[in-house]
Amino acid sequence: CTAASPRTVRGMQPFRHFVDPAAERKYASHPEVQPPSDVLSDADAPGATLVTYRGGSKEYLSEKVLEGKHVGLLFGANTSLCWGFCRALAKVYKIVATEHPFEVVYISADKSRREFDRFVKSMPWLALPFRDNRALFASYGITQKITAWPVFVVLTPNDTVAFEDAAPVVRQSVQEGRFGALGSLLAATRTETSTFARFF
Repeated sequence: CTAASPRTVRGMQPFRHFVDPAAERKYASHPEVQPPSDVLSDADAPGATLVTYRGGSKEYLSEKVLEGKHVGLLFGANTSLCWGFCRALAKVYKIVATEHPFEVVYISADKSRREFDRFVKSMPWLALPFRDNRALFASYGITQKITAWPVFVVLTPNDTVAFEDAAPVVRQSVQEGRFGALGSLLAATRTETSTFARFF
């Protein structure tokens, strides 16, 4: 889900693209200027991988770690609303992931790698490497309006959408102190039939 026509700049590999359209427009008018890596996608990430800092340092993991699991796709950005939700989700994740085959993947709308890294380093789950995810947001019907985030889409192990937005479930679980409630709901969602590709 990279940009449709990623611009190649001097010294930049073709698969490395601008993540923020505004930055692309800015540097398009000054082609002699080398853009900083902060506004470019993560060229170090191998294909079909996820990134995490939960071991204390940056690590890429194969998407195969998601096989057989319910997966929560966390659409958002480094904003106060998303930080607040992630604090609640972390409490739920700690319980549910130990009792149920469940993982969370952050799908970023961050405009700079600095914003992305700061946010991802706070997460006990996984993330798509820093890149332009607008097409992926659109494929799940997620708006680009910052006030609408976060959105927490939950998929079954066969990629069926179990919850179009489970964020209210997470918030209610935390408010009621029932951190494992989401796991009970996930156990009842294995018979859905419609399937979706996760990251394409």
